[in-house]
Amino acid sequence: MDATTFWSLIDRCRPSGRDRGARRLAQALIDRLSEGPVEDTVAFAEHLSEAMARLGRAPLRHDLEGDDFLYRRAAVVAAGRAEYERILADPARFADSKDDTAQCLLLVPDRAYQQLTGRDWRRGHHYSYEQYHYEAGLPAGPDASDDDLIAAIRQRVAGRGLPPPASAADIAEFEHRVGHPMPALLRRLYLEVGNGGFGIWSCLSLTPVDAWFGDFEDLAEAYRIFSLPADDPWDESVPKGVVPLMDRGCCMWTMVDFRTPEGRIWDWDANDCCTLTSTTLTLADWLKGWLEGWIIPGPYSELRLHPAGCPDAGPAMSPEQYRERKVRICEPGP
Repeated sequence: MDATTFWSLIDRCRPSGRDRGARRLAQALIDRLSEGPVEDTVAFAEHLSEAMARLGRAPLRHDLEGDDFLYRRAAVVAAGRAEYERILADPARFADSKDDTAQCLLLVPDRAYQQLTGRDWRRGHHYSYEQYHYEAGLPAGPDASDDDLIAAIRQRVAGRGLPPPASAADIAEFEHRVGHPMPALLRRLYLEVGNGGFGIWSCLSLTPVDAWFGDFEDLAEAYRIFSLPADDPWDESVPKGVVPLMDRGCCMWTMVDFRTPEGRIWDWDANDCCTLTSTTLTLADWLKGWLEGWIIPGPYSELRLHPAGCPDAGPAMSPEQYRERKVRICEPGP
């Protein structure tokens, strides 16, 4: 299946009239792809991920966050090649129809593959399409300083209505609780940006505020709960000094290691065979990945440093390798 066939298939399967969430389009595509061969489903998935990724890296004008941006881009693809290419040529058009979504389109490869093989889809795509924003001028590469990051984060969260910054006394009290100093960059975020609410979704507040940014009231409560000894001997307790920072949903947490001055990122993922591992990311890497769109709220599988003997153990990607893989965008197909 080449790009022309991919777009033709979408056109042939698109129903007339309103199709909320692209449910009918998705079902028609699943029915067609489940006729085989499986190579068509794999190729469809690659063309879909490429189209979504190219939209994710285009300077689209919008104020959407998270899944809203993801599903709106899917609606552009569902509308067909002509509309897709019009949006790429004139990104301002993207803001004209923010109410359109096509989340069901993203499920097509998984469902078709399952019907064809009887197995779940367990492969990645050449392109990552879950970027959340593209912003010209955001820091990239090793030359971005902490000042650059703070300025870019302030710009990104300007409309979120974050609580006022925490105080130095609040930080000192939490450092005493943890027994290690807060990494300098994280300290600046709480002192200069806001008392929580920044990040890919929302990092926890340092102290209680009006809004909760996760399942816990603040960092202190999250740290206390995660540091408790595990009831189940197979569960893994979080080491002292590793602090839960952001709830990614689906039993996944981003954590930061106060024992390291750079703030090494740890990953707590109850869906993985090793629930808790460190990663190749520093706090600065993680923040750059959010700003540039190559770190998303989902799994960090390829960045995890699994312990020896773990069934999933293997070479972890460096942040540079991961970024290169996630933001690689090619020219449109014929």
